[in-house]
Amino acid sequence: MYATIPVYYPSLEEAARKDEAALWCDSYNINMSCRNFIQDKAMTAFNTRELDAFIEELVRCYGTERAMYVLSRTIQFSDWDARFDQAVLDRAGKTDFPDTREPREAHQVDPTTRYVTEIDPCVVNAVFVKLMELEDEQEETNHMNEIEQDELDEDMTAEL
Repeated sequence: MYATIPVYYPSLEEAARKDEAALWCDSYNINMSCRNFIQDKAMTAFNTRELDAFIEELVRCYGTERAMYVLSRTIQFSDWDARFDQAVLDRAGKTDFPDTREPREAHQVDPTTRYVTEIDPCVVNAVFVKLMELEDEQEETNHMNEIEQDELDEDMTAEL
């Protein structure tokens, strides 16, 4: 569904300066859809022991990168909560949300705060751990593909 659409990382203000506000809005709307998907289904999946099926559907619909991006905001908002594994806190802490850096008037809201879910931190932690594993698998596969491509390039060069 949205898994192939990349996350737009710059802030709304930066997107406006680059005349890319439409890209930001599209990404934001998909992020909110991802957040709502997680909010609506994660707790039930956890309680019914169908978390793996939930994560498969989440990744198929939104992709690993976007799911981690959206959940990172929840984790950053609750980084004091001891129910998060240190690895989860570390990985989520690396996610940059430029909209948080922009100075805002008292009446303005950082739009990324809307990504924060209200589900149990244990569920968020469990989902994020699985997503980190999928991310590692994807990186390993990409690395192996690069090695194979390099070997093919070397073979072709040797034949010439």
